[in-house]
Amino acid sequence: MQRNRPLAPCFIGSGTVSNPRDMIRVLETLESLHFTYLLDGDTIAAGEATLVKIMADPESATMAVNGCLFVNVASFRYLDFETVDDSLCVVSLRGDGTVLSLIAIRDTETPGISAGQMRLIEESEFEFSSFVVSEDEDDEE
Repeated sequence: MQRNRPLAPCFIGSGTVSNPRDMIRVLETLESLHFTYLLDGDTIAAGEATLVKIMADPESATMAVNGCLFVNVASFRYLDFETVDDSLCVVSLRGDGTVLSLIAIRDTETPGISAGQMRLIEESEFEFSSFVVSEDEDDEE
């Protein structure tokens, strides 16, 4: 008798993922967002930003600077997401005593485009040091 292959997890509306590729796939649904950064339960920073780059690199930092957010999933142990009002998800990246919570801002300027529209990873292989960009990289001149 042939054994069935093991099935991958399926998360609809909420879940917890720790695989860097899964974390990146969740983050790819965000663009403009509200963020809150907590350290041991205390709010360290909060604001609005555009998610500019998502990466998995053990040597790079997660940074919010000049209204831009650069997220390195290697800065966190796992990611929780939960659907809340208006079908938006709250995404929480969790590290050792840290939480970076992200909530999408609805795009009111572009009719027909909803917050959280998927952008697919085009890479067929994924390694921990791979970079994933949510926007096209600038052409070299």
